[in-house]
This record gives sequence, C-alpha cells and structure tokens, in this order.
Amino acid sequence: MSGLSKLMSKAGALAISLLIVHTSFAGVVLTGTRVILADGQNEKTIHLQNIDSVPALVQLWLDEGDENSTLETAKAPFVVSPQIFRMEPNAGQVVRVRFIDAGQIPKDRESLYYLNFLQYPATKKQDMENNRLMVVFKNRVKVFYRPKNLVGSSAQTLEKLDFKFNAQNKQLSINNPTAYFANVQEVRLLTQQNQVVVKRNEMIAPYSTVNWDAHISEAVATTAKVKITLVNDYGATVIREASVSP
Repeated sequence: MSGLSKLMSKAGALAISLLIVHTSFAGVVLTGTRVILADGQNEKTIHLQNIDSVPALVQLWLDEGDENSTLETAKAPFVVSPQIFRMEPNAGQVVRVRFIDAGQIPKDRESLYYLNFLQYPATKKQDMENNRLMVVFKNRVKVFYRPKNLVGSSAQTLEKLDFKFNAQNKQLSINNPTAYFANVQEVRLLTQQNQVVVKRNEMIAPYSTVNWDAHISEAVATTAKVKITLVNDYGATVIREASVSP
C-alpha cells in the first residue's frame, strides 16, 4: 500500500464519523459532465481542477453502477492512473482512464459505468489524533463506452424514442430502439388541463423499454403529448414533444 493510501485509511479510521457528501461545492471538479470513450477508444484523458484554496487528497475508481462501491470492491473493466494523488490549491491534475476489454461487454450497444472521485480535505495530524469529524466529498460521473461500428449515432436517440400509454396500468411506456443510452432529465405529459411530471433523472438503456407510472385517464391520454428532455454528449439539454400511441 502506498503512503497516500495508508494516510487515507488512517484518516478514515480515526474520524468519529465519515460523512460522504454528494455535492458540487467540493473543491475538486471534473472538466466536463461525462466521459465518453467512442468508437472503441481504449484510453481517455480527463482533467481535474482543485478550485479550493487548500490542498486535497483525491481517490478515483470506476464501478458498474454500485453507488456503495469503493476502490477495493469496485468492478469495472478500467484502469485509472493515478488512483490516489494530492492536489495543490488552484492546481490541475491529468488522469488517464484505460479500458481493458474482458470480452464480456456487448459489442452492439453502449455500456455505462461510473467514475467516482473522493476529495479528502487537508487534515492536521493533531485533528486526526483528536478524532475530529472528517467530511469527505464524493462525486460520480457517467462513463460511456461505445464499441466500434454502432448503428446510428447518439444524436439520433431523441427522435427514435417511441411512446405508448397503457390505460390498464396507467403507465407511460418508452421504447429506446437505439444502441445508445437515453439520459433522461425529465418526462412530462402535456394535457389540456395541466402538465404531469412522469419521471426525472433516469436512464433508458439501449434496446430496452421502460414503464413509468402516469396518473392520467385513458380519455386524457388520447390527446396528451409527451415532452421529454434528454442530456446529450455535451451536457446540454435537448427537447422533443411527441404524441402518445394507445
């Protein structure tokens, strides 16, 4: 175990409690809102910036969707280098994310992983020995791996989505027939009377269908429209309004 690893382990053990905060107020930030390895790209360089006025220790790893994963327990076909490092105030750090194809991921669609980075604040040795509370900031960023020769493009996903209303279950069914994830920011049903929020902040996997509760009647659904907002590759929102099929 490296010296930095030992220090992080000791800091976590001596703290009275370890409060992990998912927040954008942490000093260490990632350039961009997502990481995309396109067309079978095996390596991606990402940039971190410490916008705080104090140094920080940073730890990174990738997982397959387990929010409770750690550097020791996470499973993902990636190697991150470096995994643990110190960042000086107002300084940057280049990190390489390398994909290791284990031959088990689908070749006809995107795969989704998550990049985690923890920011350990600067801690004095005296504070550690006195069991002072340590607040650790955690961020999770989506990582998309796109094999070569996928059908279509991610930009076409929004227009390809298909919407149906199941009157018996009062559910909105959304089919994604593309090879790409649909990163949904929000889905609304627009009726003559009002707007009904169906879902926020969800993912629709490639070649899959989701069924989300939509509390409207069949009669209302016949004239309703769907307003769906997706987040594209650049972190911008794109919007479409469409009719609902019975």
